Amino acid sequence: MSFRQHHLLQNLPVDLTRLSLAEWDEFFGLLGFSSKSKLCVYEAVFHHEVSDVSDIPGLDDSEIGTLQRLVIIRRSEKHALRRSVDGSYRLTIELHDGHQAETVIIPEWQDGKLRKCSASISSQIGCFFGCSFCATGRMGFHRNLSTVELLNQVRLAESVIRSELKTDLTHLYFMGMGEPMHNYRAVSDALTVMRDEAAPGPPPSRITISTVGLFRQIRMLAMDHPEVRLAVSIHSADQETRYRIMPVSSRLGLPEIRDALVFHMRLTGLSPTVQYLMMDGVNDSPDDARKLVGYLGDLSANITLIMFNPVPEAQLNRSGQEKTDHFITVLEQASFPVDIRWCYGEDIEAGCGQLKVRRRDDRISFSMRHKQQTGEPLQ
Repeated sequence: MSFRQHHLLQNLPVDLTRLSLAEWDEFFGLLGFSSKSKLCVYEAVFHHEVSDVSDIPGLDDSEIGTLQRLVIIRRSEKHALRRSVDGSYRLTIELHDGHQAETVIIPEWQDGKLRKCSASISSQIGCFFGCSFCATGRMGFHRNLSTVELLNQVRLAESVIRSELKTDLTHLYFMGMGEPMHNYRAVSDALTVMRDEAAPGPPPSRITISTVGLFRQIRMLAMDHPEVRLAVSIHSADQETRYRIMPVSSRLGLPEIRDALVFHMRLTGLSPTVQYLMMDGVNDSPDDARKLVGYLGDLSANITLIMFNPVPEAQLNRSGQEKTDHFITVLEQASFPVDIRWCYGEDIEAGCGQLKVRRRDDRISFSMRHKQQTGEPLQ
């Protein structure tokens, strides 16, 4: 095979922001770059915001000339920031192809002091899995975000936090638009990059990956990134109910998810977080709570009850306080630690399940629930 026939060189110029870490090594091996030169490019692309190859330090003229002929570095330049009445922020980033990625920044205060400042980043544009309660799922799936696009969200979130709140990003969650495990390669590469202190983001022990239960990827995460925390959206321990609200349940059985959680916990020593969205008359009865207790059994899990955020298309309502209290009582009597996640950014549609954007020229998108959707112009 000639140099030009290699699959990485079939479509020039090559966008360095779209390469996986495995492709990165292969590509620069093809170019004949030394380990030192490859590291210079790596740091420029993944750790810094270099967008012009001529600005990469540590390369000789020949190497810069090679890159100028063969590669480009696409960066997201435009972004908008909205602040909620509760102090959270919705950061909208316009990508090179016109798509928009959403990042939510949540400062948490206690006794007048900023106790924690987290960011929830998107892993995809839209989502394939079409959960009935989620506005993102109703967008359908458009594309995965690249590793650099993931890191750019973190970098911009850090910049906003330092500028607006005069503090640092303490916790990172892959809980924005999309299913992170459906974009496992890019997410895993981003986690690998973030192990380096020079990269954006908090330490891996303060990073959480959320999933609807892709059990194979849960096992992969345990092996590849045992220090990263896991959150799994169950929302019902009854398979039929779960299927009605989460069509992905037809492919992801509750027993297989639990087996993966046990595997993850044994390998990492970390207790998973079970996320449960409280929906009135759907999954919030004491019997639903007892089914969840029975499902988890002796699994050492933390349970987070999520208060449903308004999504007009979903035609669902948040569980009332009395039902929520009864639900919690059942869980606590079974000795499960329970945390409640209240709404942040509801007024700017930045709460759980509310994120939804479109590119102006989108026409068709796909999801598991809706099969095919016609995109509407972004206003």
